[in-house]
Amino acid sequence: MRRILAIFVILLSIVAGIGAWTYIEYRQFIETPLSLGSSERVVQIPAGTHAKGVVDILAGAGIVENRWMMLYVLKNSGLAERIQPGTIVLTEGIKPTELPDLLARVGKYARLTVQILPGMNIYDIAHRMQENRIADETLFIGLSTDEAFAAELGIPAPSLEGYLAAGAYTFEPGVQPQEVIRQMHERWRSQWQSIVEENRGAYENAGERQMSDHAIVTLASIVEKEAMIDGERPVVARVFFNRLRKKMKLQSDPTCVYPPKELGEKPTPNRCKDPDNAYSTYVVAGLPPGPIDTPSQASLRAVLKPYEGPDAFSLFYFVARQDGSKKHYFSKTYAEHQKAVDYYLKKKGTRPRGTTQPKI
Repeated sequence: MRRILAIFVILLSIVAGIGAWTYIEYRQFIETPLSLGSSERVVQIPAGTHAKGVVDILAGAGIVENRWMMLYVLKNSGLAERIQPGTIVLTEGIKPTELPDLLARVGKYARLTVQILPGMNIYDIAHRMQENRIADETLFIGLSTDEAFAAELGIPAPSLEGYLAAGAYTFEPGVQPQEVIRQMHERWRSQWQSIVEENRGAYENAGERQMSDHAIVTLASIVEKEAMIDGERPVVARVFFNRLRKKMKLQSDPTCVYPPKELGEKPTPNRCKDPDNAYSTYVVAGLPPGPIDTPSQASLRAVLKPYEGPDAFSLFYFVARQDGSKKHYFSKTYAEHQKAVDYYLKKKGTRPRGTTQPKI
């Protein structure tokens, strides 16, 4: 009997020890700020994501290490079933116990956040605004394509395409779509003015070439879609300038699907050759009527300062290498370009040679 009692006491001590250790670990976990790696991290929570899914997203981003403790915090909060889809912005110092309120958009986190990426067009932006419960999609598109509203904001174009800045935004619940658009444009204008001041000489040269601000933004929006890495943006811009100089059509596939018939529409030969498509640069000469998306600051700078390295003024073609590098192969002649298309896209023939490839 004494032996059994002794074993029981030992087991009880072990359980108590484990419990005490777990409690200490838990207290340390909830009192330690999340590991953001920067002053701010933006996380997208897809619709239908449950508590475990949120923990997986945070762990995958390196923000949370202890998955089960984070899951316990969420479920113990009573808010696990109220997780809202959309963008959340994690700021420096935020602790695990604050996450449930942020995910459920309650308390001090009742404000609405959204992340707009470079390359998104106004239709993509409108869809994301509705997903994040900030603005009605149809109303947002209507305002963004209202020439009178664009003129009111000082935009010399029939729509706001290209004139809304990318980035993270936070809005109060019930904000009016007009205010959302105003804030986005004001941020764009501030960024644009900074870019112009940083590149004053290049900007004045663009004016001498009779290239308006609208033309710069339009070309930058095409560069944004074509270039996958920032280092190539000036080279892509140079190719387009060379084609414009020679009065060659730009033949940029992304222009074929603007405005999109559906979100994420892919270019097709029929769309590119549609004579009624005023934006298709397979049909129209020169630039399309306006931007096709939200260009990044890197793309705007690339148009102001295009590539000037070896063979810069002889580059007229490019094709995606599709080798995981996100780079393109640039060519001086159509014959060389066709070899590049065969090799990189059709996976036949030999590696093209002849043009010195820009060093990125």
